[in-house]
Amino acid sequence: MMYVPQRRRDDGFMKRAANFFKWFFILTGVAVTAGVVLIALAFGGALRRDVAPALPDRMVLTYTLKSALPESADGGSSPLALLRPERLTFEGVVHALAEAAHDKRVRALAVRLQDPELPPAQLQGLRDAVGKFRAAGKPAYIYAVDYGGASSGLGEYYLASAFSDIWLQPVGEVSMNGVAAEVPFFKDVLDKVGVDAEFLREGVYKSMPESATLDGMSAPAREMMTGLVGDLSGQIVAGIAADRKMTPAAVQKLVDAAPYTDEQALKLKLVDRTGYYDDMLAAAEKAAGRGAAAARLQKYAARLRPVFPSKGGKKIALIVGEGDIVSYGGEPHLGFGDGAMAADGIVKAFGQVRKDKAVAAVVFRIDSPGGSPEAAETIRHAMIETEKAGKPVIVSMGGYAASGGYWVASAADRIVAEPATITGSIGVFGGKFVLAGLWKKLGIHWDSVSAGDNAMMWSANVPFTDAQKVQFQTMLAGIYHDFIARVAEGRHMTPAAVEAVAQGRVWTGEQAQKRGLVDALGGFDKAVLLARAAAKIKPGEKAPLVLFPPQKSPAERLLDILSGKEDAAALLPSLTAADMLRAAQGAGETQSLKMPYIRFR
Repeated sequence: MMYVPQRRRDDGFMKRAANFFKWFFILTGVAVTAGVVLIALAFGGALRRDVAPALPDRMVLTYTLKSALPESADGGSSPLALLRPERLTFEGVVHALAEAAHDKRVRALAVRLQDPELPPAQLQGLRDAVGKFRAAGKPAYIYAVDYGGASSGLGEYYLASAFSDIWLQPVGEVSMNGVAAEVPFFKDVLDKVGVDAEFLREGVYKSMPESATLDGMSAPAREMMTGLVGDLSGQIVAGIAADRKMTPAAVQKLVDAAPYTDEQALKLKLVDRTGYYDDMLAAAEKAAGRGAAAARLQKYAARLRPVFPSKGGKKIALIVGEGDIVSYGGEPHLGFGDGAMAADGIVKAFGQVRKDKAVAAVVFRIDSPGGSPEAAETIRHAMIETEKAGKPVIVSMGGYAASGGYWVASAADRIVAEPATITGSIGVFGGKFVLAGLWKKLGIHWDSVSAGDNAMMWSANVPFTDAQKVQFQTMLAGIYHDFIARVAEGRHMTPAAVEAVAQGRVWTGEQAQKRGLVDALGGFDKAVLLARAAAKIKPGEKAPLVLFPPQKSPAERLLDILSGKEDAAALLPSLTAADMLRAAQGAGETQSLKMPYIRFR
């Protein structure tokens, strides 16, 4: 028998201990069971997604467009991503529509909008894909409960105008109120909490630091933003006018008088029908003919497996860089991707391309507002090495390919951008937030010891000295000079010609092409055609587009986790007090090639 002291008997220790272990084992069992169930669900779902589903012989493709369309197929680094249905990428949607245009089984397209958040360039890419679908003699239907609602829906309506039949739910609105850009300025807030913003820049249009240092736009920033908004507005109005068979002046007049009720929109011929989604789908199926059935675009896209070349055949490599440019892969964010264009991953992909003898050319899709100059230079070098190996690189710009994104793109053999792509921003800024005033308000006192006059230069607790500002400005000037030189080399321009379109100024793709920063206007398919031409692939000759590095299926990723090849525990996010303290101390970036923060409305 076990001896228990009298005190333990009196305070009910044994009873409490037994109760603790009972609940411990119960909760442990529940956790293990739940884990097994989640793994089974993930594995079963992953296997189901790996098996291409059957499709009807006569179909109406349906697709619900909501939120953003990612450029990359990476569903996130967390195992939780395995439980989510696979999302189509932007390129996946465009490719599926291109295939559907020539597929005799596909008779119509029916799209439902649910508050999509797409940059103007992606809207143009989708419009082009829908236009080609219609050019094959197939009707395209689009439906929304409203186009914009209580906010400007000009972008949504811009997309809708490419369809042959625009449907609007009764009581819905068409809120096509124009194009505007909003830039936040929070200097007063920083002053109130005791934070000083110390930022320097090279390029009078490099306006991102102004949000923290000014109360409103500087004259150069306003000039730049006015040019951007005006050009984007002109592109959108012209596109709507062409599709709805109106004059640009008539469309602009409608934009200036918006929003409209459903009855007004119908009378003004902004929409073709009012009704409900089921009504639109029934109309599409009727137009498709007897026996037509609805099939989800995701299901259709899953059938479009790449056909790999036979021995001696050629293929086009696709590399995707999306998000802020960083040197190494970022930390996972709750299983929804790290949102970073990591140089180490891009370099690895280019290395695989150089080793693959079947790769004849590369399409490098860039969707990035910029980031680290060192990381951008690392990626640029990998591109150049690939070109030296005899594999041409064609850059396809997404919604953004600005600042550091343009640093990378400038080394490509050819650059393709949508007219509405945001690009350029050849400039650099850097600095830090000084938190000394905030610490004082919070009653937090820092002390330090150091060796070296500049040992505390990057500390958030003290401002720059005059000598440090001079040295930092010299560093930024050096980066700016290198930026100009690399663009001049890649674009075959003189440094003076680059300087004339630099200074941190942001351009639309249409403006950039006129200034020699972009070679051709068009979407992803245009870049693929240029890649085929650069690789001397004849028209009609098969040359599949292959993603690098190869994308693992959900089942493959899960098996890697279960077999120990991938550490599931290491993939889960964590945040400690030390992490938060480091974030507070490093509240500024020493140097950045990012474009100004802009919110278009």
